[in-house]
Amino acid sequence: MKILYFSYSNLDTPNANQAITLGLLRGFAANGCQVDAVVPRPSLYRPEIPFTRFHFLNPYRGGRRYLLREVPYSTFVLWSLCRRYKYDAIYARDMDVFIGPRLCSRFFHIPFYLQIDDTPVEGAYPPFIRKVVELNLKLDYRQAAGLIVPSVPRCRWINRQYGVSMQKIHLVIFGTEELPPGVPTRAAAKKGLGLPAAAFCLGYLGSIYERYDFTTMLEAMVKCSAAIPDLYFIIVGGGSGVERVKQQARALGIAPRVIFTGFLQPEEFPQVLPAMDVGLMPLTKAAVLEHGPIHTKTATYASFALPVVAAGYSFDLDEFPEEVRQGVWLAPPEDAAALAAIILRLYRHPGEGERKARSLRRYVRQRLTWPAVAADILAIMEKSWIPHPAG
Repeated sequence: MKILYFSYSNLDTPNANQAITLGLLRGFAANGCQVDAVVPRPSLYRPEIPFTRFHFLNPYRGGRRYLLREVPYSTFVLWSLCRRYKYDAIYARDMDVFIGPRLCSRFFHIPFYLQIDDTPVEGAYPPFIRKVVELNLKLDYRQAAGLIVPSVPRCRWINRQYGVSMQKIHLVIFGTEELPPGVPTRAAAKKGLGLPAAAFCLGYLGSIYERYDFTTMLEAMVKCSAAIPDLYFIIVGGGSGVERVKQQARALGIAPRVIFTGFLQPEEFPQVLPAMDVGLMPLTKAAVLEHGPIHTKTATYASFALPVVAAGYSFDLDEFPEEVRQGVWLAPPEDAAALAAIILRLYRHPGEGERKARSLRRYVRQRLTWPAVAADILAIMEKSWIPHPAG
């Protein structure tokens, strides 16, 4: 399959945007697809992926004033590629204000698939601009042959708010990179971080901002401190909320036990994540309602055989595979006592946590590596794929 791919994402920062963009491109390549990828030019490196040609836009700067330049420029690049080459599908990530993929799909009669990673209208737009963005999204959803959505609440919201048929909306859990050989043991990873051999380490991986409930995570840590003398919290990532989390840790008297590594590239994960004994990813109550309890961290934690603890209720997992429902620990949102109880249970009964973690890891290795996720998406795309004649 020949795919024209578009994603306006910052590929320099190793967060979920980078992981999903590059991971899915690698997944398409592993499934034998030829891809022309239109993305912002990274400042720090140039990605190289088999069967993938990159066509770089200007470097990602952030801020809306750059969109006045990037929307028409990206449309020109996509249009030029469609005039030059024949594609079986167009695949785009969260477009918001971008119009190029839709216009190319409509004019060149190419099936269009839209991946919706986040709230459809992102950011606090002025009311008039927000209405324009919502109209743009309605046109996208109408033109799209399928929507790839990693969140159950978001699937339902798009159906209700935009009137999109559920037959067009496909729930797809995003994946993780396959681990290289020679991943350090937990003991070796803790030693590498200068931690005591007896340390019991909570872990967090990803962006740090208001959606993730660090208040509850830190309060749960305090509640566990008396029962777990060598309790630490390893936070891998960065973002606008770092200073606030550091201030909270100081106020609670646990700052020396909270370790911030900053963002790490995925190839650096094996040096740090094995040191974790638990992978935490609780969202706030409002965020759970909007996004659900499961996100990209699930697969990454599970690949390292970490017990995965999220915020939510059992019914939040009803539409997920049985392996996910059975493999993830859930605490009610914003309930530090309940989260602490799960942490203490994992500390006191490590075998129980290890069994669930190994079971979830088996599922991730089979179904949630990026090649496997890409194969699921390609199966959706092929329903409307009309091969072009040779020549």
